[in-house]
Amino acid sequence: MSMSNKDNLKNNKEDYLRSPDTRALPRSFFNSPLSKDINNISADVAFLGVPFDQGTLNRPGARFGPDGIRDVANIYSFLDPWEDKEAQGYFDIDAGGIERLKGVSFIDCGNVTILPSNVDVNFDKITRSVNKIVQQGAFPVVVGGDHSITFPIVRALEKFKPLDIVHFDAHQDFTHHLQGVKLFHGSPIRRVSELDFVNNITSLGIRHARKQVYADALSRGVRTITTHQMKTMGPVESARQIPKSNNIYITLDIDVLDPVHAPGTGTPVIGGLTYFELRDTLLEVCKRGRVIGLDLVELAPAYDISEITSLTAARLILDLLSYIFPPKQ
Repeated sequence: MSMSNKDNLKNNKEDYLRSPDTRALPRSFFNSPLSKDINNISADVAFLGVPFDQGTLNRPGARFGPDGIRDVANIYSFLDPWEDKEAQGYFDIDAGGIERLKGVSFIDCGNVTILPSNVDVNFDKITRSVNKIVQQGAFPVVVGGDHSITFPIVRALEKFKPLDIVHFDAHQDFTHHLQGVKLFHGSPIRRVSELDFVNNITSLGIRHARKQVYADALSRGVRTITTHQMKTMGPVESARQIPKSNNIYITLDIDVLDPVHAPGTGTPVIGGLTYFELRDTLLEVCKRGRVIGLDLVELAPAYDISEITSLTAARLILDLLSYIFPPKQ
């Protein structure tokens, strides 16, 4: 053994002996600081959990989605000072060693408190919470929860009018009502289309549709790009189908991915996108205009395998944020 190797072992041992024997890490998105007051936040990005799945038709469990992402510890290793004391972002080997998100500030605003069986009150709470975030200039990342929460989120974004919606999903979510019920996870894109400040809507990755719902979406100007079309065109051409815009809001249902890559969801549909196909399309969407917010929904950890869906969801959030926020010097 060379002297240099001996010295390295000695230094590593000394570092180990100096390190604390116990530690308590905050349970937050990407180890972000926890907000003590949503009325007083100062950060580039504000995370908000919405543990709501009262709009679910199929398997419940999306209420556990926010904490499912908070708890996937190995996605956060780039933030661990024991691993790399000099790191200020996360090292991206595919990008030539850039430290993604270097200097970008995060804050976790906690979860919206959900009341049982009162959809209107819960939706009002969601709208107020998101409005407080955007009025303070932070970029909202809202983690659900079932897809019905997209409507009260977008309802809070009128300051960005005209606002375009880019919707990733296996389903169109454009049903007008179900036996008179208009607020459930099959209707958020229909409800959003009725807001007077929402302009263009593009739905991508669709592979499960009903004839009348498709016709309704088409008649209201919704561009629909199927999974098969996306795989044929590729990410660049798929994103070119989205109109250029000053303000884009992205709503991402995790079931747009193939269940092989995202089994932890309530309504899986065979034959979806891969992680790389979705990631690269998200990058191209960012070239179509300014992205002003994001929600990620329908993650249900109870149906997951080895945290694969939670890991994938967390990574997609990081990927998208790294496209929107370049590293700071």
